[in-house]
Amino acid sequence: MDALKTLLKNVFFPQNYTCTFCGREIFGNKPLCRDCDAALPRNDRYICDRCGRKTPYPTTACSDCAGKTLYFDVARSAFTYDAPISFALLNLKYRGRKFLAEELAAEMEKTYLKTFYPCEAVVCVPTSANKIKERGYNQSEFLASALSKRISVPFIRGALVKTRDTGSQVGLSQKERLINLSGSFAVKDRKLIEDKTVLLIDDVLTTGTTTNLVAKKLKSAGAKSVFILTAASVTLGRS
Repeated sequence: MDALKTLLKNVFFPQNYTCTFCGREIFGNKPLCRDCDAALPRNDRYICDRCGRKTPYPTTACSDCAGKTLYFDVARSAFTYDAPISFALLNLKYRGRKFLAEELAAEMEKTYLKTFYPCEAVVCVPTSANKIKERGYNQSEFLASALSKRISVPFIRGALVKTRDTGSQVGLSQKERLINLSGSFAVKDRKLIEDKTVLLIDDVLTTGTTTNLVAKKLKSAGAKSVFILTAASVTLGRS
């Protein structure tokens, strides 16, 4: 009987019959149930003009960006790092739910189209060979690949490399994060990004230390402009 029910469901409701985030049964072609869609923490209110993180009021430079040398031109995120997006990103990163990259990329595309002028190359924040071996993949690469197809901009896989493992950034100060990441990123072939407007993709922007360092490498290698787009960002003051 269960097999018959499954067969009938696949025949009559072949696409998206369960919510991508909560697993509740839904009908139609939407990936989310009504409750999850309404609960999505879209980053569409007050933000910092530079890093794009949520702020209590509009500002050209938040307290984290003010007085800091920023190597990226503009950063934006589709969501704030709150439930259910935080759960979705953890599932994508640690539990092999790679299909979530497609759903997140669809929202990131909207942010890209309303924020940036056209880019010429998509790259992603790299992870180390040991992390790839341990986890099997780089979640940011899945996001970059999915978004690249949606916006018809080539994804330059392997343009950046992480040259060594780094410890966790959780709980570290800005200075400690910089020390931890120092010398850990490199551009593999500058010809791939030279004189291009580059879109740098990552899953979450916390303080922006990592993406700023990667943007510095891209600019040093000749990138004309560097825009950053993440699926989510941590609200200012909570990192």
